[in-house]
Amino acid sequence: MEQILIFSMSMENYRIEYFTDPLCCWSWAFEPQLRKLRFLLKDRLEITYVMGGLLRDWKSFNDQMNDIARPAQVGPLWMQAKNMSGQPIEENIWISDPVDTSYLACMAVKAAALQSKVAEEAMLRKLREAVMIQKKNIGEVAVILIIAGELEKEGILKKGKFKDDLFGDKVSELFKKDLDRTKASGITRFPSLLITYSGKTYQITGYRPFKELKKTFSLLDPELDLDIPINEENYKNSWQSLTKRELSEITNVPGELCISG
Repeated sequence: MEQILIFSMSMENYRIEYFTDPLCCWSWAFEPQLRKLRFLLKDRLEITYVMGGLLRDWKSFNDQMNDIARPAQVGPLWMQAKNMSGQPIEENIWISDPVDTSYLACMAVKAAALQSKVAEEAMLRKLREAVMIQKKNIGEVAVILIIAGELEKEGILKKGKFKDDLFGDKVSELFKKDLDRTKASGITRFPSLLITYSGKTYQITGYRPFKELKKTFSLLDPELDLDIPINEENYKNSWQSLTKRELSEITNVPGELCISG
């Protein structure tokens, strides 16, 4: 009897090197598009997060493109990001409790990553929500430890280990590698994405609508279909939290208030 052998070929994954920072309003604005992409591609999408260190301190910071050299000047930029994207953003934090540095938040993401990929992504998301929606100063250790405690209650993170790692040599080394990688790649704006597939790499820089993501992926893989209908309930249940703007990315119903999933 002739034996028939069937070989299943595993499909190649799409890889994104994502240069970002928890304090970057445009990265938060880009979340609806990125989340839709992640949902559609699921396990075929691999994301490596690179913390770019947006704000070391105000003494050394000077954003000439946006004419920002002190905290009070950040508010209008955040308002612009809110109006352009529809994502909820509380720009008044730059008057009421301005953030002095994003380095600590970047290190928090690296510390969470030492525990798991899930912890890394959850920490980054919680930090963004804390500063963008809840007006919490993520430049303060106490705020970051509260977030770590929330993630521990959710079974995602061990707060004690996180606290030990936060100021340890390993996290400092990992964050320095991210800063070096950002500089070596010539990245000066966040978010920036290096998208790689089948030996080809394309770069997307700054806030972009989903159609720009689709265009880039079609250049990498003309066979990829990113117009697949998405079930609303399945989408809601896929995220721990979801803004109305993020939901509107798949339903085309506008909205910007935060809802929990």
